Amino acid sequence: MDSTPIVSSLSNQVNPSTLKPMKNFYLGEPLALGITQILIGIMGIVFGIMMDIAIPYASHSDYFRQKTPYWTGILYIISGSVSVKASKTPKMPWVKGMLVMNVVSTVAAAAGIVIASISFIFYYLRPRGPIRNGIQTVLFIFTIVEFCITISTAAFGCRTVCRDTYAETIVVVYQNMTPDNAVSQPAACKDPETA
Repeated sequence: MDSTPIVSSLSNQVNPSTLKPMKNFYLGEPLALGITQILIGIMGIVFGIMMDIAIPYASHSDYFRQKTPYWTGILYIISGSVSVKASKTPKMPWVKGMLVMNVVSTVAAAAGIVIASISFIFYYLRPRGPIRNGIQTVLFIFTIVEFCITISTAAFGCRTVCRDTYAETIVVVYQNMTPDNAVSQPAACKDPETA
């Protein structure tokens, strides 16, 4: 038999779902973060409804007059749903959609933080009641958590999508050795136990 090495490239035979970018994508836990985004969106909408029912509209802060819990909550639910779908179906279009929706949700969460901060400064520094201040504080905390989640999910999505190449080259070296050829090997290549 011939002792020349045979080099085989398996880059075309690798399953795309097992590529390294997709493995990095799963390190970001898109399923858990997507479910958390959905829950935060639902809770934001529920607290917005509670605020609309419990307190007259004329005494609402800018945060509630602009219906911030509703439009941010809807965006959080959409981005969370796309994240869950991307984690269950790891295809590049879903990962790209997840990246776009999480960037949009990051901008919405940043806007929500700014609006809530302005409402705190100009409206909630005067005592208005524990319900109003409590709901506003809970929604502010949810918005900060959502901001952190969307940034981390978008970062892992970007690490997956923003690459020059997706092909991984795996090199396998086969070397056929017969017992006759093993005798003629240099001393450095022989098994140390048999030498």
